[in-house]
Amino acid sequence: MISRKALVTVLALHLASVFAPKAAQSSPIQRLLGLPERAQGAPGGSEFMKRIQKLPAAARERMIVKEVLSGNIPQFQRQLVPVERKITSGPYKGKLMRFWVLPDYLAIGSDKDFVRVPLNMNSIRTLAQKLNLSLPTQPMVDDIYAQAQVKLKPTTLPSGREMSSVRYFFEHNSLVQNQLERSSWKPGMLVAGHKKDVVQSLRLIKKPQAVAIYGWHVNRGKPIQPLSTVHGAEYADYSHGVRYVSNVVEINNLVVDLRNVLSQKLSTTLATNPGVEAKPGI
Repeated sequence: MISRKALVTVLALHLASVFAPKAAQSSPIQRLLGLPERAQGAPGGSEFMKRIQKLPAAARERMIVKEVLSGNIPQFQRQLVPVERKITSGPYKGKLMRFWVLPDYLAIGSDKDFVRVPLNMNSIRTLAQKLNLSLPTQPMVDDIYAQAQVKLKPTTLPSGREMSSVRYFFEHNSLVQNQLERSSWKPGMLVAGHKKDVVQSLRLIKKPQAVAIYGWHVNRGKPIQPLSTVHGAEYADYSHGVRYVSNVVEINNLVVDLRNVLSQKLSTTLATNPGVEAKPGI
């Protein structure tokens, strides 16, 4: 039976191929998304949702990816924010790792009119490769929630086929915005709790055509959604959020690649939550 450490190494090699950049490399510390400036006539989030509302899912995904790469995202999402964790095993044990993440889930539009856009794994990989970014791991999502400046309550919509519809994307976004407006939130603050994260996971080694989701934390830091790979890679619904992480991280001011960190023995606690993902049969 393969050990968890061996699985982590395999995962890191797999992710290095999946998320490896195909375009420009990142700057020494990637704190800004490598996107063009938002065009003056670019549609706001509400208008863009109307444009894609009746499109088939595949065409909708292509439109969203194209819009992101054109630079039509809120200005406040261009600046990544730091999150920290203390490494508890491996050669860097006891040292502080700092990684940079989107302050909120990926959205289309302007600072005043934006809509968060769930994406399937194919689209997520496309953007990750072009922008030299990765998905967070399960423990990283926990860290993000713990250190979020604004913690929101999960809000649900009735289950059914509409869960993957643009109407639900827009409706859920409105519910989230209503919460934000009643909070201390300002654009650029780290906010969490309002979406399930699409994450990296050891389970994807055995189920490469799946999507891994985790999160929707509540006040005590416990997620409503345990780690799940039930859905296929083509699936996305209103509850999913895409929060990219820079591949450039710091460990005690040493600049390293996140994918290399995940390939080290230290990554056992970074890649998985012991007792959750490592249970027999998972």
